[in-house]
Amino acid sequence: MRIATTTIFSLGSNALQMHQNTQAKLQAQLSANRRVLTPADDPIASARILDLAQAQSINGQYATNSATADSFMRLSESTLQQVTSTIQNVQELAVRAGNPALAASEKKMLDAELQGRYQELLGLANTTDGQGNYLFSGFKGDIKPFTEAAFGQVTYQGDDGKRLVQISDGRQLPISEAGSDIFQKIKNGNGTFVTAYNAANTGSGIVGPGEVTDPNKWALAPAPRDFSIQFQVLPDPANITKNITTYDLVNTTTGVSLIDGATVPRAAGTAFPRTYAEGADIEFKQLATDPVAIPVVPAWDYGIKTHVKGAPAASATSNDRFSVKTSTNVDLFSTLGALSSALNTYQSGSTGAAVFQNQLNTALSDLSNSLGSVVTRQAYLGARMNETDSVKDTTEDMKLQYTTTLTALEGLDYAAAISDFAENQMVLDATRKSFAQVQDLSLFKYI
Repeated sequence: MRIATTTIFSLGSNALQMHQNTQAKLQAQLSANRRVLTPADDPIASARILDLAQAQSINGQYATNSATADSFMRLSESTLQQVTSTIQNVQELAVRAGNPALAASEKKMLDAELQGRYQELLGLANTTDGQGNYLFSGFKGDIKPFTEAAFGQVTYQGDDGKRLVQISDGRQLPISEAGSDIFQKIKNGNGTFVTAYNAANTGSGIVGPGEVTDPNKWALAPAPRDFSIQFQVLPDPANITKNITTYDLVNTTTGVSLIDGATVPRAAGTAFPRTYAEGADIEFKQLATDPVAIPVVPAWDYGIKTHVKGAPAASATSNDRFSVKTSTNVDLFSTLGALSSALNTYQSGSTGAAVFQNQLNTALSDLSNSLGSVVTRQAYLGARMNETDSVKDTTEDMKLQYTTTLTALEGLDYAAAISDFAENQMVLDATRKSFAQVQDLSLFKYI
């Protein structure tokens, strides 16, 4: 069989090129330590590798987002811890101010410390993350949340929104807090209703914060749930050298007694329906000992009670009274402003002491509620930080799984690749030598 010289050269060249290509591919695989270098190497595995690489990239971004969110929330939590400590310091100051041995000048000295605590709280409320983003401005991270018009008069400039960070496929985590929720939307009193003294009182009565005995009954009571406890002091008919203090529960909106339905004010010198006993419960419900009203007052029960200590007073023109109203929102800064005012306006005497103690009780109650609001927000932050920790663990697990799968798809069997490289090198060398010998089989060499 005759084989043309061109055919010999073509076959030899093709064989050399094929082995060189194989050698180059093996060398590239060994250099990259990857089996799949181009889609042509394994189309199915290549498509899967592309999907996994994208998922791995997204998973890495989620991990970065989680770390960012965790850092921001830890700064917020640390700031709220400082707020908690500051409120506790103010509570201690208020308790010290309640010492009856302190004179008016000494109470004013305590106000100097209170002023410093106030500025400290205002600074904490306007804390930034170091990059100009305010922690407690809601969604408006670039807006200073609290501005001060005067001492105790602070306005919130942020909003109620929350900045969200995507930490997983199905979870956007809120990382910011609305300052209004922390420092302003604080229920006064006991959180359900609030008791307060009347500035015109002349006696030494001090009203307690009260308690809710049945939340459902209070909720069902007709709005606006605005009442007053009014006192009367008259000579005891059995012993004119002594006085008897009586009281009435009045619907301030209608001006009608809850107890017997009488219109208030009553005729001068008229005793009120219930007898006052210092520190005893004043229950906002019908009692078996209440006088029979004509016409009959339907059975009623608002599910709350309070008490009064001291000696309420009454005169021909006025009666000491205390209000009982549904709790409303107060802010921490106005609470400190009211406490400062009480420290600066304290007057000696039984009436002045009663006025101050009522103011102090209100401040302590509001401070306690403020502290509860801050601690609640800390708990929310703690729960979300736990969530970021959980997500971090999940993303690390996913990263490991993606890496394992990618290694299985594109990973190179290094020992086999080196063996193939050596074998192909031997074949390539043999091909070169055989081609060199075959090309010498030309008859032209013997002419």
